[in-house]
Amino acid sequence: MNLKNIKIVLFLLAFPLVFTGCELFGLDFQDSYDYDYKAGIPSNKVNMSTYDFIKSRPDIFSILQEAIDFAKLENEFKQPNATYILPTNTAFTSETATDLSYFQTHKLEAYDEELGLTYLYAPSSMTVYPVQQVKDFLLYHIVVGKYTHTNMPAEPTWYSTFAAADTAKVNLYILKDRNPNIVFNNFDGHYKSTIKPRTANLYSDDGSYIHVIDSWLDRPTAKQMNLK
Repeated sequence: MNLKNIKIVLFLLAFPLVFTGCELFGLDFQDSYDYDYKAGIPSNKVNMSTYDFIKSRPDIFSILQEAIDFAKLENEFKQPNATYILPTNTAFTSETATDLSYFQTHKLEAYDEELGLTYLYAPSSMTVYPVQQVKDFLLYHIVVGKYTHTNMPAEPTWYSTFAAADTAKVNLYILKDRNPNIVFNNFDGHYKSTIKPRTANLYSDDGSYIHVIDSWLDRPTAKQMNLK
């Protein structure tokens, strides 16, 4: 037997050991499967209006829903051709120094009659604020037009919102790094930079996009928008 034939015999003898070794070390071979061409990629549709989507997730949107009902803006959260930026409960209630939640940064005054002292406290509901303040907050988180990963620019861009005022604009763009994602209000002076969604690109039955964030968005000033 020549050297070439010896090598072939040794390889054939060792070949079963390769498969056995994989099984011994827990590296079982992946079972084959058929790709479902009809299902395709997972759907981003929530199969309900944005408002109903909020109602369906009280675990993360109970404060937001209460605020919408308080401000009587249910219909505004059922609009077509809009982009909804939905703050979770964390955006309102977080007590960490880095999160700077809405209640943490918008404390209210209270008076202790026994001590005769005025003190600040963080509320637990948006309903303790003036209704116009709540309306302005909610409408500012609705962008006019449908914007998602496929049609946002790579440069920070201002977009109009449902709120009134020249400065009621949101800054959106796609951050193109190893994990491209939407960035919200990343402008100088915003209380928090590089806000990204925890869930993005959901699509409502009304024909609008939904992006969910664990922060809230603050309006820019005219100077920050270079309007002055």
